[in-house]
Amino acid sequence: MSDGKQDFPVCFLENMGKHLKKSVPLRDYSNFKIGGKADYFFEAVSITELVKSILLARERSFPYFIIGGGYNILFDDEGFRGLIIRNCVQGIKQIGEKAEIEVLAGTRLEDLINFSIDKGLSGFEFLAGIPGTVGGAVFSNAGAFGHSIGKFLKDAEILNRKGKRVKVKRDYFEFRYRHSILSKQNDVFLRAVFKLQQGEKGEIKSRIEENLEKRKINHPPWDAAYAGSYFKNPVLPDGRRVPAAHFLDEVGAKNMKVGGAVVYGGHANFIINKEKASAQDVLSLAQELKERVKERFGVDLEEEVIFLPAGSSTP
Repeated sequence: MSDGKQDFPVCFLENMGKHLKKSVPLRDYSNFKIGGKADYFFEAVSITELVKSILLARERSFPYFIIGGGYNILFDDEGFRGLIIRNCVQGIKQIGEKAEIEVLAGTRLEDLINFSIDKGLSGFEFLAGIPGTVGGAVFSNAGAFGHSIGKFLKDAEILNRKGKRVKVKRDYFEFRYRHSILSKQNDVFLRAVFKLQQGEKGEIKSRIEENLEKRKINHPPWDAAYAGSYFKNPVLPDGRRVPAAHFLDEVGAKNMKVGGAVVYGGHANFIINKEKASAQDVLSLAQELKERVKERFGVDLEEEVIFLPAGSSTP
């Protein structure tokens, strides 16, 4: 790194009053259990810390990337040449007596679901079994069983490209299947208000249990090292959205492997770190799968898992 880059930890300490961690193994922060060392690492535990650390990196043109639970990301074998900011800003509250919940971005989805059960609020049952944080879920418009989290978002607070904290409505996010505007521009989701419905606790719990049982049928065991569905379900020319697993099954994807990376035998849209896989193992296997599907069906599969190259930076 240049002298300016080396000065960043000193600048960070002066402005934040906290030291940056150095040479942190990113495999410890990814459910894939893959990744080299990040040059610098910081866990923000308040919105103020999160915003200040981001603005400082932007002002100094220092490469940074924000993570949450690490369930939908593949880190580079070479780590990350910059600052990884982990959003640990958590908090949930009901707004008065309304069927509305305000949630901070670093809050775990599991905690959000449990809170909604406790308050007798229905709508988030489909999220049961999806790991990660609210921020990650909003970023990718996570969903299951025909529902997605963006449908329930009422309004939110973001840190925009100009470094201002602003409130925005649902339409701002341009939600669609596994997509939000956050994946296209340099806005950071901070908190949101979700609108649910009043429900009966027993019925809510029952639907959650049903969804969890459905997920057990196809999903790898909870302790497997993987990053959720690897590919998005593609849309065909006639407008139909077809499960990626359908095409992967047809090209014999199940149990294919490259190095330590293996396609899960129970569902072809999961790639598992079976035997100390490298990021390159996973990328090579994914590329082989894409090529087979393209050659056989003319369909281009798009990754749902985010790969973070060591030298990438946030603009």
